[in-house]
Amino acid sequence: MATHDEPAVVAATTGPTNLLAHALCTGPADLHRYLTRRLGALDAIRTLETAPVLHTLKAAGHLTPVAARPAGRPARA
Repeated sequence: MATHDEPAVVAATTGPTNLLAHALCTGPADLHRYLTRRLGALDAIRTLETAPVLHTLKAAGHLTPVAARPAGRPARA
């Protein structure tokens, strides 16, 4: 998975699974292609579960882009 372009985040977990990955795909066909052709081709992956995110309501990040902030002024908490 380290060579794949699609994952935005891959994290080690505990419990019945040992990896969590957040893949960025352009649509359902792209997601299907990634799951079946790219991940399905990896011998180490035996099972997987998916939970597509259809719409993002909130996201973490700066309210003002860093480049637009006055010098020396921290971001709002």
